[in-house]
Amino acid sequence: MIRKEGKARWTYTCEPCEVRLTHPDQFRAIEACHRHERGFGHAQRIMSIAYQAIIDAFSEAVKPVLDVVESIASALAPPPNRPHDPTLLRDRRKWGGR
Repeated sequence: MIRKEGKARWTYTCEPCEVRLTHPDQFRAIEACHRHERGFGHAQRIMSIAYQAIIDAFSEAVKPVLDVVESIASALAPPPNRPHDPTLLRDRRKWGGR
């Protein structure tokens, strides 16, 4: 937004980027506006604001799914390589018993 704040004082303010530029005449303020809006920093800031809602919704939808996947992964983990019979634990050839 370009506004006149006093005698020979025009300011351009970009709210999303928090940029404030002061110039002595309106033409230079308009040039500063166009220069800023064509820059990569302004475009990046506007795109990040636009996509932030989509990113938040996606992360909220994915969080419960990740919890379920982690619980399934722990249930499907292979059992430890130890026999159920305690007498086999004493066999030193495979399981390192006595």
